Amino acid sequence: MSLVIARARIEAVPEADALIREAADWLNGRGLTLWGPEELSYDDLVAVARAGGLVLARVNSEAVACMYLHNEDRLFWPECATGEAFYIHRLAVKRNFAGRGFARAMLDWADAETRAQRRKFVRLDCEPRPKLMALYRDAGFAPVDPGPVEVTGHWVIRQEKRV
Repeated sequence: MSLVIARARIEAVPEADALIREAADWLNGRGLTLWGPEELSYDDLVAVARAGGLVLARVNSEAVACMYLHNEDRLFWPECATGEAFYIHRLAVKRNFAGRGFARAMLDWADAETRAQRRKFVRLDCEPRPKLMALYRDAGFAPVDPGPVEVTGHWVIRQEKRV
């Protein structure tokens, strides 16, 4: 089984949408709301793909993981200079492929892309959940604030990794 990760084009939007919605539904079913309905806009996903920020992982031809890799993030990182980092959002793994290291593979791919584009950091924000925090810590990310910060009603831990 070979995992292939690459930037995706507009044609991959339906697959990415299904992955993200499956992850959101799975979390909601466990009382762990991550992305609300207002954050799951198909039109926003189309815009991300058109801007070149959609990344998809495939095993054979099946989409198994996705993420957004943005050039900037003015909402969560308003103080940061444009061009110094990539920003990860909406990392999702198809449920029947969970636990195989694909989330970590996506993070490693983001590291390599960041280095290739001569940027200094990969940044992300996440809810303060132990499993998420462990995933990102094990991948080399570290919190940048002394505790959670509130951004548009979400309490998040902002993290970065120097590459």
